[in-house]
Amino acid sequence: MKKVSMLLVGTITLFIAVGSVKTAEAQGRGRGRGKSMVRVYHPVVVRRAHVRYGNMPRWGTVITTMPPSAVMIRSNRNQYYFHNGIYYAPRNSGFVIVRPARGLRISVLPMGYRTVVVGPSNYYYYYGTYYAQAGNSNEYQVVDPPVGAVVDALPDGYEVKKIDGTEYYVLDDVYYAEVDVPDFEDHVGYEVVKR
Repeated sequence: MKKVSMLLVGTITLFIAVGSVKTAEAQGRGRGRGKSMVRVYHPVVVRRAHVRYGNMPRWGTVITTMPPSAVMIRSNRNQYYFHNGIYYAPRNSGFVIVRPARGLRISVLPMGYRTVVVGPSNYYYYYGTYYAQAGNSNEYQVVDPPVGAVVDALPDGYEVKKIDGTEYYVLDDVYYAEVDVPDFEDHVGYEVVKR
């Protein structure tokens, strides 16, 4: 009888331990859906944030000729050209690579976009631009970067600024903190902390 009760206690302890590990793993994969996740912030940035976009042009770059397959998109009074997930705005005698104005709509997300979950909402991210589903339509509109969004890369063109001893990436007046993200391939992400 003593062996049976010790075996029962051992089995219960094992189930509790396995359940705790599974719960911790699930919370780590939760990506913010109603769960609070503890982030480890880096006080000093440890790498270039544009590794994923390393072969793409730098934000703010001015070009003189548009890629032949670029598509013109109008949003209110703004005009953009869109090619491979990159937006170009006319400037003087050329075109500058920019983030498009909030509210601009597209019907197809750029190839290679990432889904970013912030609270109960899904956003779609590519090359510094955030999109959200435009109501019940089949379109996606450009939105401001949501505070709390964590992405795996930033386009080149950011600055690194030090504030109160902590370094931040700043891209288009949006501040990103470098954080540990176990789900990402290289375990490093960039969280929107201020816009």
